[in-house]
Amino acid sequence: MSSFQLLSLDLDDTLWDSEPVLRRAVEAQYAWLRRHCPRVTAHYSSAQLEELRELFLERSPHLQHDFSASRREFFAELFVAFDYDPALAATLLTQFIAVRSRVTLLDDVRDTLPALQRDYRLAAVTNGNADLAQAGLRHFFAHVVSPAESGAAKPDPRMFQHLFAAAGIAPAHVVHVGDQPYYDIEAAHRAGIACVWINRGGTVWPDGIRPADVEIRLFTELPAALDAIRRRRFAS
Repeated sequence: MSSFQLLSLDLDDTLWDSEPVLRRAVEAQYAWLRRHCPRVTAHYSSAQLEELRELFLERSPHLQHDFSASRREFFAELFVAFDYDPALAATLLTQFIAVRSRVTLLDDVRDTLPALQRDYRLAAVTNGNADLAQAGLRHFFAHVVSPAESGAAKPDPRMFQHLFAAAGIAPAHVVHVGDQPYYDIEAAHRAGIACVWINRGGTVWPDGIRPADVEIRLFTELPAALDAIRRRRFAS
């Protein structure tokens, strides 16, 4: 009987709470701008800059899948407008990513991740731009796939196709776990792989999206969920 070999994990709001992480990163970004590009902060608040960045994304569809590249290019363009060296945007992005990567695993994840690593190859498949090496978590993952590597973002199946090629594995042997019905579960369906929805908040499943194979509330329930999918899919 065949079985699962690789477990694909989303990061933001699956392994850690992303809201405080992103808030700190944006605050640190603005503090950097105050020091190094004061003409920008004299003109815009932090909230206004984020609004402008969203508008930049709307007119830059070729960058919409890659949060790092789009943030760098937005600030490069902004710096030119305020007579600063656009190369400063790369430095600012480095600072942003450093703070963005200061994450704290949720309690149920911290207790479960080492055991999962013993039983499966783990992969991180994320639309975000946290750096797992800087976060001190890279050793858990055999593979990391982000939009920068794959040229696409979930739910585009090219993210998972990139993973299949890198891992040398067939879709039938992969399970994806994530918190987003569209960006994780629908993405997994499009890639032809099994999936688990982690629904910590007790959210009602949205209409029009195919449900996950299994829904769980805590990461500690994941081993049992994987066993249930395995029995269903690989029963002789």
